[in-house]
Amino acid sequence: MDNPAIVIERFTKAFGSHVAVRDLSLEVPSGCVFALAGPNGAGKSTTIRALLDLVRPTRGRLEILGLDSVRDSLAVRRRAGYLPERPVGFPWMTVREALSFHAAFYAGWDSALAESLRERLDLPPDRRLRDLSRGMQAKAGLVMALAQRPELLLLDDPTMGLDPVVRQEFLEAVIENVQAEGGTVFFSSHLLHEVERVADEVAILKEGRLAARGSLDHLKSTTRLLRAVYPAAPPSGVPLPGVLRTERGAHHLSITMTGYHEGVPDALRAAGAESVEVRNLSLEEIFVATVKGNAA
Repeated sequence: MDNPAIVIERFTKAFGSHVAVRDLSLEVPSGCVFALAGPNGAGKSTTIRALLDLVRPTRGRLEILGLDSVRDSLAVRRRAGYLPERPVGFPWMTVREALSFHAAFYAGWDSALAESLRERLDLPPDRRLRDLSRGMQAKAGLVMALAQRPELLLLDDPTMGLDPVVRQEFLEAVIENVQAEGGTVFFSSHLLHEVERVADEVAILKEGRLAARGSLDHLKSTTRLLRAVYPAAPPSGVPLPGVLRTERGAHHLSITMTGYHEGVPDALRAAGAESVEVRNLSLEEIFVATVKGNAA
């Protein structure tokens, strides 16, 4: 079995009195597209930056491709590509100059791939980076990250602010050029419909802690919304484990829960429900229930 592409063990990062990430443990399998989801301030960017030794952990250990993120940070950066939310570089350079400049730093740089991607993404070679639109700048950053042929690509909310057409082009280029060669993609995003379209596995952060984690299929198959109708006022307690959120009406309970199985409706009927409806949820609905928690 392949070693994990990423191992995070009890990672905590504090900035003064503010704890951005708290006791996070996570493994990312090799060869998958793994999404880190969470609201703003949940710790997504801090985690990605710590993996690349751009911030140092307060406690814990982070590992990429079998390398310690702090001790082996230079080796990590040779093998992993990175694209932040807003790519930084040399804005006075043209696209062609920026690609040539980056090529000098990576032994595995693929000039033919860089040119192919530049043409595919309609990047004008003689335009300066500072004169490009936000979407074009993101495309330029993606070409620079992909042309080094990374074993692991880390993307920090890279499509935020891009229009839907550019987002689709961006994600298609990522999947085709990294995962198709057996590489791993680890990306953060708050666009849940985007995550649902491309991710194999998902972790949800809430206030710097891991709130949920699993394959996309598992999360969607075991999380359900139930509407239990009662002849009178519904009971105050719900006899179910894994309840994320409860909304109460005069004669019904709407319950979002994890760990759903076929015996759950019978358990609610045994506790007094007249009828129970069960509905599948989108990833966005699962995310909202997980982040908001159990609110009546």
